[in-house]
Amino acid sequence: MAREAFDRWLSTWKPAGIEVIDGLRKAQAGKLDDADVKPGETIRFGGYGEDRSLYTQALFAPEGEEPRTVHLGVDVFAPAGTEVFTPLNARVHSSRINDNPGDYGPTIILEHTPVSGLTFHTLYGHLDRDSLKGLKPGTAFMAGEKFAELGTKRENGGWPPHLHFQIILDIGSAKGDYPGVAKRSERDHWLSTCPDPAKLLGLP
Repeated sequence: MAREAFDRWLSTWKPAGIEVIDGLRKAQAGKLDDADVKPGETIRFGGYGEDRSLYTQALFAPEGEEPRTVHLGVDVFAPAGTEVFTPLNARVHSSRINDNPGDYGPTIILEHTPVSGLTFHTLYGHLDRDSLKGLKPGTAFMAGEKFAELGTKRENGGWPPHLHFQIILDIGSAKGDYPGVAKRSERDHWLSTCPDPAKLLGLP
């Protein structure tokens, strides 16, 4: 039901020209293991639904278990300190510093109710720690309002500076964290729960 309601809303939603990161609509395809994006360089994006071999940390590949390799969001590669804006009116659902090797680092989850009967969430991973200071559940942001900045490699789980952006249709009891990578055997379930963010982000 949540996916059907979301798809109906998205099919009629008119983008307002808001970019989650400035320059995103002119971004080029990229990969997580590419060189860091320097200030003034073209932003890169990619990753939704990709089956990636680079998730070797224990977080994704516990011994004796099927590893998690399927990426459930879009990565937007930009320099540390780049401002992040909400694409829709939002309230803060939760936040947390997820500090395991390979994890999100500082993370914010926003809640959106664009029409009656539809509530979903967006997750923003790999932020800087200052973005979480003083942030409380229920804090409201208007569409296009800045609410965070990207973190450095040192504070975002060891990855090159980038934003992990993910739509979540059923967040359950999760707070400040949510799986961003899934097992191959569960790919269809997770991609249904976390649909492609391309249209919401204004990507090709």
